[in-house]
Amino acid sequence: MRTFLKCLLLFASIFAAAYVARMFIVPDAAPIAEGKESNWQIQVAFFLMMVQNIGLFGMVLVALVALPSRAKNPVVR
Repeated sequence: MRTFLKCLLLFASIFAAAYVARMFIVPDAAPIAEGKESNWQIQVAFFLMMVQNIGLFGMVLVALVALPSRAKNPVVR
């Protein structure tokens, strides 16, 4: 179970670092492209949002893999 917690902590720290970086570097930029050429704030916001999503989906996957190992066998012999 320690491996699951370490992986969960890793993905949570990736998510938190990307979130804090996005709030400090580009607080008012939305990661939506505007027209043909977007400025650097939108590109940075998009990249940091992408890293946030990787951390979030990683946490969800670790939780989904850890749940069956924590569940007890419902079949009693």
